[in-house]
Amino acid sequence: MVRSDNAGDLPWGWWLRMSDGALEDEDGRRWHSVRDAFWHGHLRFPAVALKSEQQELLLRILNAIDRRDAYGQETMHDLLGGDLMYWRFYRCWLASVGLTATEGDRNVFDARLSGDGRSVMLMLRATRDPDWIDLPFADIVEAIGAADRDAPGVARETALQAFERSVARRPHVFARERIGGSHVVTLTGIATAARMPTRSVMWSHPFAASPARDDFFGWLAGRVDRWDDWTRLAYERGASALTQHLLTLVLEGGGWPS
Repeated sequence: MVRSDNAGDLPWGWWLRMSDGALEDEDGRRWHSVRDAFWHGHLRFPAVALKSEQQELLLRILNAIDRRDAYGQETMHDLLGGDLMYWRFYRCWLASVGLTATEGDRNVFDARLSGDGRSVMLMLRATRDPDWIDLPFADIVEAIGAADRDAPGVARETALQAFERSVARRPHVFARERIGGSHVVTLTGIATAARMPTRSVMWSHPFAASPARDDFFGWLAGRVDRWDDWTRLAYERGASALTQHLLTLVLEGGGWPS
């Protein structure tokens, strides 16, 4: 929400107060930067490695909307490589967080910037990283798509660990492990036949090096909704059947990024 009667005249976050080297909002929360206050505090996005790419994408889309009255096919192809579903979802998201104005009969896909939207655009312009300014838009979209596989080692490991924590309490879990000299992905399930349920490893696969293991684990993470069914396959038909099934999926899909 913009704290001004003239919404859009001032950059988002003008009300933040500097306190002991940090920015403090009206709820007493402290932020490293205005962008952090907006991204994590206002929009409630989690900490992810591709924050800068997504913020640049948002700025360029807000700029495009601010420049034009009509959007349609031209803007979709210009900004998002012709991905209609992504474009329509993004426009719906902008409306849902109040960055475009949809009052009256205005179609959500044709909506102009709201006062909040213009205020956010001004803030993103003012706090922009100079390294992004001259990059073609296609490079920004590519950076987002490639962030997981091209992220520096520390950022990638942080993202993988965050995912592992988020799924740790699932009944059936793939996990990265180090066993002897091998880097292993294991599948652990809960055995419910006994009076006291216990976890046991139902499947494992070794890799010679951690990057290959992590590539495979990243592929598995993108299919977390299938983990329960794959566990059932291993339980009913054995570990070798699951290995064959996963290998078939990888080959049919062209493999995972490396």
